[in-house]
Amino acid sequence: MTPSSSHSGGLLVTTAPGHDDLRALLAQPWPAIEAASRPLPGGRGGLRELPGGMVIRRCRRGGALGGLLGDRHWSPRAAWDEMQMSEKLLRDGVAVAEVLAVRAERHGIAWRLDVVTRKIEDAVQLRELLREDRPAGFARPSVHAVAAAVRRMHDSGLWHADLNLQNILVTRAGDVRIIDLAGSKVKRPLPESARLDNLARLYRSLEKQHLHVPPFTLLRFLMVYFVRDRAAVKRAVAAAEAKMRRHRLWWAMTGRKN
Repeated sequence: MTPSSSHSGGLLVTTAPGHDDLRALLAQPWPAIEAASRPLPGGRGGLRELPGGMVIRRCRRGGALGGLLGDRHWSPRAAWDEMQMSEKLLRDGVAVAEVLAVRAERHGIAWRLDVVTRKIEDAVQLRELLREDRPAGFARPSVHAVAAAVRRMHDSGLWHADLNLQNILVTRAGDVRIIDLAGSKVKRPLPESARLDNLARLYRSLEKQHLHVPPFTLLRFLMVYFVRDRAAVKRAVAAAEAKMRRHRLWWAMTGRKN
């Protein structure tokens, strides 16, 4: 279905069909949106819960550019791309967050972008489930379910720009959802180099969070992902270790993990 858009001065709002109330809210100044929502933990730019079971996320840049530009973007393109990507992936059966709207507000020569998704109820970040004090009522995540979800994402052609433990959610029932597609790309078929890059990024997230996962569990994850292709598993381990050597050197030089 075709999204609908509204344009007023330096503000652009695009919503999925059937969300006129949401468009009216997003057309208001940002302080009014803050007043109508409540803060949630997580997200580089912060998350807020909107009425009606929706979450709004301020899009911030990551990496080296994040420190320089923060939440400033040169165009609204990244938010629109995320909305289109989410719609296509959901049609293909990939368990990603459903983007309901995007908001782009001009500030000088740059834009601030916000993405609204449907809240995934009764779910927590994978990071929280790997801790010893995981939330009450949640079991340890299924290695098979997480590996299968990442594999389905890659088989759909999606390279996730920030695949980490915070961007994988697991529900109380054990369903796995992947969120925050900002900056991600779709290329079909997705080359092995892009897959290995994502897997190495996920492994880096484990180390950054100081979470201990037994080597046997990591091996099980890779064996499920690569459908027991031992040669591919070895390539993934080698790629992750090569990237981690560079990251560990950088962390040692700067004294911080980023």
